[in-house]
Amino acid sequence: MLKKTQNNRWKLSAALAGLMLSTSAMAGTPAPTEGFDNLFDRAEDDGRCNVNVVSSLNSTFYVPSDSSNSSATFNVLVWGNGTGGTSSTYRTLLESVASQCILVAAANTEDSGTGSEMQDALNSARSRYASLIAADARVCTAGHSQGGGGSFNAANRIGADCVIPVQPDTRWTTQIYDDLDSNVEVITLWSSSDSLAPASGNRRNVEDASSILTQVETSGEGHFEPTSGRGGNIGTLFRMANIAQLSNDPATRQEFRQAFFGPTTEFTATESHSDISDVRRDFGAINTAP
Repeated sequence: MLKKTQNNRWKLSAALAGLMLSTSAMAGTPAPTEGFDNLFDRAEDDGRCNVNVVSSLNSTFYVPSDSSNSSATFNVLVWGNGTGGTSSTYRTLLESVASQCILVAAANTEDSGTGSEMQDALNSARSRYASLIAADARVCTAGHSQGGGGSFNAANRIGADCVIPVQPDTRWTTQIYDDLDSNVEVITLWSSSDSLAPASGNRRNVEDASSILTQVETSGEGHFEPTSGRGGNIGTLFRMANIAQLSNDPATRQEFRQAFFGPTTEFTATESHSDISDVRRDFGAINTAP
């Protein structure tokens, strides 16, 4: 009887030891990211489309092609540069957006504030690439600094569906001339260490012009982060916003829209992410379907 009890105790100890080893092994394996973290991680990489860069006198086009679908058509991002910048200043960032199967039409001008050159870039894209632009294409305007402010003016000129301004200056280099239509969705990106176009000095102008607005601020990045390579964390958020608005795959678009629109879920952009310092969503954004 004693021998049997000792044997059972040995079996129990072995089982417990095995469980502890199993638990230890699991603890040493990073768990897969979920929710917003998963979307953020995915947007750090390029998409499936190849990109051809075509320059003209007034515009530069980042033209995607999908090797898995030769008849694919695309939505359009219209881009405006910051003061003194050209589309080549943002080439890596814009190529990374186009790789998400989005056609990018970028104005070459160093002064994008009025939005007129961005309008011209879109018109040129529609003429050159009519066969590549979806029949019911969504069109977003976007830009950095002066171009960010100008993206509001361009949106009104072309009747855009959405605006994605990056560190928009709305005080010194340009102003927002008119409010956007009430159905235009806006995702504005700020950086906490930006001293040239900080959220604190420009937020009110963006809020006054928008009816559906999500604002996300990255931690510790400066004003020129979007001009460096893929644009740092604000570049990742910019790709996220473009996928959410302009991906030609409806399922992917809806998945990423959860980060910016609709009720708060595990997919919603949040300050709990180490690279984000502030998130603000107005009534319109919260009540817009993802």
